[in-house]
Amino acid sequence: MKSSTPKVLHEIGGRTLIEHLLGSIDPLELTRVILVIGYKEKLVRDSLSGWEVDFSVQEEQRGTAHALQQAKGKLESDSFLVVPGDLPLVTSSSLKEFIKFGTEKQDTIISLLTVRREDPGGYGRIKRDEAGNVREIIEEQDATEEEKKIKEVNAGIYLLQNRKEIWRELSSIDSANAQGEFYLTDLIKRFSGRKEGVAAFKTNDPEELIGVNTRKDLSFAGKVLNRRKMNSLFASGVTVIDPESTIVESQVEIERDSVIAPFTTIRGNTTIGPNSRIGPNVEIVDGRIGADVEISHAVVKGATVRDNRTVEPFSILGSN
Repeated sequence: MKSSTPKVLHEIGGRTLIEHLLGSIDPLELTRVILVIGYKEKLVRDSLSGWEVDFSVQEEQRGTAHALQQAKGKLESDSFLVVPGDLPLVTSSSLKEFIKFGTEKQDTIISLLTVRREDPGGYGRIKRDEAGNVREIIEEQDATEEEKKIKEVNAGIYLLQNRKEIWRELSSIDSANAQGEFYLTDLIKRFSGRKEGVAAFKTNDPEELIGVNTRKDLSFAGKVLNRRKMNSLFASGVTVIDPESTIVESQVEIERDSVIAPFTTIRGNTTIGPNSRIGPNVEIVDGRIGADVEISHAVVKGATVRDNRTVEPFSILGSN
């Protein structure tokens, strides 16, 4: 990301990347959520003070397998879900579907989520045998030119169901690869040949499983979240005249029969009552907007606009 800010604390749609992910994990009602943190770990920990999360610290960033080992002392269940912290677009419904798939595979130690990408660059490639069984995952840096042509890739999401066997194999993984890291993906090759081995759940939504690694990825993910918010508003009876020029963050609440005109940005913990018309050219941050309100060409930050009010153009309203 070329930033002094930890990757998971970059914001889109009014939340950090990790908060979007935790928001998707929360409905799963897992026994415990453990976040492995490293770079500027105190900053990450402090930013999540409002979430029910346990933390394990990875002092040295030595790869995904090493990261999982840091949580070993806190993992009490024999089965557990592993999800990267940079997947802000994955949904609760997709995770539930994947967990259902994995738990129904009683004879499987590792279930993994895969997806087909027309441009698989940057992702680990899924290698299958002639029978269609997953045999290994080849990371981009270690792939041959032929392997790089494979379009089925690893999403980085796993359901691991035999803690004893997992820890045994993790302890013997080496770092003989282009990155010099301990790859969690090495477990696939180790278990694929066993009777109790590997099962892959292939999804058809590559957009949902975008890993945010660059500023370009961040921008793309932000647009996807905004589009989802627009669809949610449409479904609830709100008119957005031009979704392409309108930004509404995820926590904003707008009641039915309101109209949002172009070039409007609505952020933070804003609420807008029914039958209001907002825009064009309006910015609202943490505003409390009543019913039958009209606002255009104005800025509202932390202020309340009561019912049946019209805000004069070019006004700036602050907290009151």
